[in-house]
Amino acid sequence: MADPLEVFALPLGPLQANCFVVVQGQTGLVIDPGDEAGVIISAFTELGFAPAAVLVTHGHFDHFGGVAPLARHFQIPVYIGALDASQMADGGFGAMAGFDIEPVADAVTISGEQTLALPIEVLAVPTPGHSRGAYTFALGETHLFVGDLIFQGSVGRTDLPGGDMDALLNSIAGLVRRFPPDAAVHCGHGPDTSLGRELALNPFLTPLRYDPEHRW
Repeated sequence: MADPLEVFALPLGPLQANCFVVVQGQTGLVIDPGDEAGVIISAFTELGFAPAAVLVTHGHFDHFGGVAPLARHFQIPVYIGALDASQMADGGFGAMAGFDIEPVADAVTISGEQTLALPIEVLAVPTPGHSRGAYTFALGETHLFVGDLIFQGSVGRTDLPGGDMDALLNSIAGLVRRFPPDAAVHCGHGPDTSLGRELALNPFLTPLRYDPEHRW
């Protein structure tokens, strides 16, 4: 029998973006380490093993501010969507917001939908809208790490460069059509939710409730 999958949320940095530590047996992944790399390093020191990789849902600084020191410490690869890789390489609006972010220039870029070659199987699904190169990382059909695509009762902002509300709604609709309603949605900020809860209650998803097959 496979070891159970455990998910731990660590809200990090001044914007309290959720970093997720995913553990299965004696292996693990880090998703969106936005800041405070030392906290994550200490967590894996306590666990007694190193993470296998860092996954970044999109190229905004509050989701990758801790990537460079973390990847350097553990000597592990970093994965990000190809269309957002340049943002991570130049600080992802960090300087504009007054933050000194160490860039990450040697990430493994993801194009299209891919199953990543990692000890814990991860399906990388393109979900643009909050940014052009945003991805959702699906672990089976039960865990969706969506970055800032959708939140409990809200959705990600689309007023930054690369944002597009129609693309965002299409991305959410694609997840709703593909994954079960009880799939856990691990959001980039705030509490977890589920696809079914958001489809039923999220005011931004009203168009999806009435016309789930529509393409905006």
